[in-house]
Amino acid sequence: MAPKPSILLIESTVQARDDVRRRALTEKFDLIYYDCKSTEQFKERLQQPRGVYSNIIAIVRNGWLKAGPFAYHTPFATDIVPHFPPSLKLICCSGHGHDTADIEALTARGIWYCNTPNACTEAVANTALSLVLDSFRHLSYAQWCARHDWMASRALGADSSVVVDPTHKALGIVGLGDIGLAIARKCEAAFGMKMHYQGPRRKPDAEALLRHGAVYYTSVNEMIRHVDCILLAAPYTPTTHHLLSREQFALAKPGGLRVVNIARGKMIDEDALLEALQTGRVVGAGLDVHANEPGINPALKDNWRVTVLPHIGVCSATSWEMFEKINLDNLMAFLETGRPLTPVNEIKQ
Repeated sequence: MAPKPSILLIESTVQARDDVRRRALTEKFDLIYYDCKSTEQFKERLQQPRGVYSNIIAIVRNGWLKAGPFAYHTPFATDIVPHFPPSLKLICCSGHGHDTADIEALTARGIWYCNTPNACTEAVANTALSLVLDSFRHLSYAQWCARHDWMASRALGADSSVVVDPTHKALGIVGLGDIGLAIARKCEAAFGMKMHYQGPRRKPDAEALLRHGAVYYTSVNEMIRHVDCILLAAPYTPTTHHLLSREQFALAKPGGLRVVNIARGKMIDEDALLEALQTGRVVGAGLDVHANEPGINPALKDNWRVTVLPHIGVCSATSWEMFEKINLDNLMAFLETGRPLTPVNEIKQ
């Protein structure tokens, strides 16, 4: 009897589990649990002709990707893809971004790659709302003062241009996708902020969902002149690397710019951001993501005008539940029809 095809599960220590659907899978497939100590070991195992991974048809990476022993493994990177077995046809991975996967190489191998769009929109948008407020009011520093040095907080009121309310200020969002739009709607409803956005194309349908619409710009350099706070919610690609750097900060309004990043850390030139904070071109920042994770630039961590989080924008039970659901939806659809529901790429059939 031929062995059952295998499905490889790469699991986080933080995730939801739909045990009913998983048990149904075991009737037709062997579920193998990834336990490699490193991505390099994964590559070595893939190279074994009759190894444990030689018969996998799908890989499902589930849960919070930044938690657990596999947090910084990159199993879909360029150097791994050539070693996948011919049987592999589908990868399902939690999250919106897919910058650590070589989509082009996967497509050339005939492997579908699926993310989980809209799964963590609410969690990330709520984090962004908090960071926007913090970038104007510096409440995270105030909390530190309450715990460690009460009177130091009085410096917050010394410069009336630094600590202000975001009410009716102009917010410029780079990337008006699901998350960007959710952030825009929350900031408009909560603070009455005026919306501006930049992206590869105008989005009239998204604009229509905002009470007062939004102003579209074709470039960040054009938009940054008109906003009080710029927020990054776009995918990380070679073209968005250091999207905010010295050139962009030099274009900020004279009163100073706020910067919020819930996308990817390398979209900001951190050295340029530190210089802009020193000169007053930037007067507040809220960063959930950082250039060299895990970890934070010490100079940013020690600057009271910067709120720093450890890449936890996604961290909510609702995200874990949706990751599991969408990953399994994609897997089931592929097994039944040959096509998943939310592919990032297109495989000719």
